[in-house]
Amino acid sequence: MWYSFATFAALFAVISLIGLNEFYGLFKNSVIQPNRILGLLIGALAYCSFIAYTLDHNYMAWASLSIPLVVCIFIAELYRKTDQPFTNIALTISGIGYVILPFGFLLVANYEEMATFSTRKFDIAFAFFFMLWANDTGAYFSGTKYGKHKLFERISPKKSWEGFIGGAIAALIIGFVCHSIFQSYTLVFWLLMALTVVIFGTLGDLAESMLKRSLGIKDSGTILPGHGGILDRFDGLLLAAPMVYFLIKVYSALS
Repeated sequence: MWYSFATFAALFAVISLIGLNEFYGLFKNSVIQPNRILGLLIGALAYCSFIAYTLDHNYMAWASLSIPLVVCIFIAELYRKTDQPFTNIALTISGIGYVILPFGFLLVANYEEMATFSTRKFDIAFAFFFMLWANDTGAYFSGTKYGKHKLFERISPKKSWEGFIGGAIAALIIGFVCHSIFQSYTLVFWLLMALTVVIFGTLGDLAESMLKRSLGIKDSGTILPGHGGILDRFDGLLLAAPMVYFLIKVYSALS
């Protein structure tokens, strides 16, 4: 992440595409059959359009390349003779929005910071992950010790409000640390970012749990021993990263 923009972009390109492939693989035992090949191709082009945007290239040219591929998804279903053709189409496209776009927004969030503060240190990305991990860690320990009131028992029986509060405190502490280390934004911004990560990171975790519960599976994959799959490890990012980008745009507009 730190070495260069190229390695930063390449790292998350690989992670996001593995995550998208994992998403499509979740439905291998169901009647729903997303178009994995076309979905991955469109996902790669979508991510490339984010890269082009950050490099001030013609990102719409990259995005427009996906138009015939999207059309091909509909045409392919005419010949696949599956039981749920439009569900297949919907999941193929929604997988790109669910997995690829959040990583793209994380990339662009750092671009916005670079453009404003003339830095390529990826402060936003590092702060984002430390806040996300602090939230997870704080929620685990406080929830294990003090958790009594269920946060969302229907989806995740182990999560508690006590854990949520503990995670929020840990993330806010990281917000204070980020303010002392990174000079690009005010303390108010870093604390708002921490709260955004806590709220939408938790909701992202719950959303992925809802997906797995609906499919009757425990983990999204096995690529990360002890964690499961890419989606299991980055579930909080999938909803939090777009909202952090939204926060940056709103905060910059109001500042």
